[in-house]
Amino acid sequence: MNSIVSAARSAGLFQVTFLALTAFLLASCTTGDEAPPLCPTVLVVKDASRMVKFVGAGRDLTDVLFELDIDEAQLACEYDDDMIEAALGIRFVVARGPADHERSAKFRYFVAIATADRDVLVREEFETTIPFEGNRTRVAALEEVFPNIPLKPGRDGGDYVVYVGIGLTADELQYNRQNR
Repeated sequence: MNSIVSAARSAGLFQVTFLALTAFLLASCTTGDEAPPLCPTVLVVKDASRMVKFVGAGRDLTDVLFELDIDEAQLACEYDDDMIEAALGIRFVVARGPADHERSAKFRYFVAIATADRDVLVREEFETTIPFEGNRTRVAALEEVFPNIPLKPGRDGGDYVVYVGIGLTADELQYNRQNR
């Protein structure tokens, strides 16, 4: 299955891009008594919704490169014959740490498409870098991913779930679980 076709970042343009995503969602709705077709549910994986990136093995505040959170994830979709064409917007908020000298946060995130019974059909990882321009120490950025989800006969968007999370190492995942 070729599900995720592209990704793009819009740092600092969240409102403009979010309005475009909302317009896409509204355009895909039907009018009258007919309810619009269901879009897949979007879930942010709780243990992978946050990252504290450290330099080296230290875990002191002075060792923090950046802190990253998934602030929001929204999906708009449109049906095209036997395919769901979707636009997924993922809003990240990143804060610069004392150990950062590059003035940027480089990280990976994933998008997985699964059936409602959690059978993962496809999982893709994306890498991005969010710069801290000027004297900014906190930045919000929007990543957009455009998945295409093939529909089997008798299925609709309600039969699918889109999972979103930050690509963490085993140590980063353990840190998240210990510091909830």
